[in-house]
Amino acid sequence: MLTVLRHILYLALVFILQTTWVRHLQIGGIQPDLVLLAVIFIALLGGHVEAALLGFAIGLCQDAYSPQDLGLNALAKSLVGFGVGFGRGGILADTAQVQVAVVVVAVFAHDVIYYLGSGAASMSDVPYLLMRFGIGRALYTGVIAIFIAWLLRLRRQLIPT
Repeated sequence: MLTVLRHILYLALVFILQTTWVRHLQIGGIQPDLVLLAVIFIALLGGHVEAALLGFAIGLCQDAYSPQDLGLNALAKSLVGFGVGFGRGGILADTAQVQVAVVVVAVFAHDVIYYLGSGAASMSDVPYLLMRFGIGRALYTGVIAIFIAWLLRLRRQLIPT
């Protein structure tokens, strides 16, 4: 229960950072998705059910900013959280390289789901959006994941549980 509460607090902090500060990290119109990154780490650490539920909840909060696609972030984040959490048993996610690869693939999968479901984009626009924004967002979030994985590893070494 304490772990779930900690994950909820992390998501709340990341959500605040995503909606206020991350736009200053924008490069070429591409921003990292810190909320999805948090959901992915929750999936790797906590499992698929927790990640799916928390991904749905935080995605619904994000959807409040775009009511024309209400529920789309919730769907995409819950599916990605469930998929990463379910697949974590089949991969050894202790190394930073594997965690970054999982993040890049998961962010790209999230964007595929989001662009396919978005009412603002036609189906013919989806490949362009994935090439223009999806790959860049996945790689940018992966770079941020390297830093976060390093911080988590440092924290584990300095403060053993």
